[in-house]
Amino acid sequence: MTTRPISQRITAEMNVNEVVTRYPQTIKVFFSHGVQCTGCYICDFHSVAESAKQWGVKLGSLLNDLNHAIAAG
Repeated sequence: MTTRPISQRITAEMNVNEVVTRYPQTIKVFFSHGVQCTGCYICDFHSVAESAKQWGVKLGSLLNDLNHAIAAG
């Protein structure tokens, strides 16, 4: 498996809308973690960390899975 450079990895501070727009394959990851805000109006304002907190999701696990999804292509 190839990995993306650090500059192309998803971080906690990134906006949810930015993530799903740039990497559509991450939508499934958000949903699998129970984060249901990827298509709502609030995703323009929430960071990945804020969404994880709102939905009661472990941030580290979410980021790990998001980055695995983009590394896989």
